This record gives sequence, structure tokens and C-alpha cells, in this order.
Amino acid sequence: MRGVEEKPRDKVVGCFLEYQGRFLILHRNPGGRHGGKWGLPAGRVEQGETERDAVLREVREETGISIPSRKLEFLQKIVFDFPEKIIDFFVYRVNLESKIEIIPEPRENQAYAWVTGKECHKRDDLIDGVRATLEKTGYAVRDAAP
Repeated sequence: MRGVEEKPRDKVVGCFLEYQGRFLILHRNPGGRHGGKWGLPAGRVEQGETERDAVLREVREETGISIPSRKLEFLQKIVFDFPEKIIDFFVYRVNLESKIEIIPEPRENQAYAWVTGKECHKRDDLIDGVRATLEKTGYAVRDAAP
């Protein structure tokens, strides 16, 4: 059995794009990575890239939205020790001023939804780690704003 120090380690970023108490989740295409599962706009940090730059890039690639860096709020780093690897997950949030038109990346995502934290937490089709991210960031108990 491999020890923790022998596991590969990846840096991954994710973002809560919020509008009026709801946030965006994306439905991954069936044949791809995390196929048929729902999750935040997220992805790996590329070599030479900062976590902040990576989250801005991933949001743009997966939704078609360009977020100004100044609107990005860092929430926390969560370490996931999965059987196959360790993930350092850097979680961000953007509070949107208006509901935006989402253009999902068709090679990766087939649909999207705006959900409350409670609605998302109840789902049984989330990417591994999403439920724990909701719990650790406090989103799991959130309802939409009145």
C-alpha cells in the first residue's frame, strides 16, 4: 500500500458564482471526466499559473464569463486525500451583480443550474468532494435570499 507521501498531488481551483443566494453548478458530459456529475466551475492549476489566474481561466473556459480579478474572493484551501491522489482545492467566490448568460463549454458540460447550497447538498449526483466543499465553506446550510 502506498503512503501519503507517494501519492500524486494536484492543485485544483473552483468557484462559487453567486447571484441572489444561488450559485452555478455545471453538469459534466457523460463520456468525459466526472461524466454525468454536477460540480462547480473548476479545474487544475497549470504549470506556472497562480491559483487566482487558474480560477479566472476555468470560469471563462467553462462558462464563457470573464470575471474581473478584483471581484474574486478567496474562501479557503481544502485538502482532499482521495485513494488515488491528494487534491489541494482552492475555493473562490464571486458575487454577481446580475444574472448572467452562461455559455457552457460543450466538450465538458451539457447543462447548468442555479441552486441554493441546501439544494446542491441534497443531490446524489455530485462530483467527489463537492458535498464536503459545501460543508466546509458553509454553503450546505444556505437557502436563497428572500
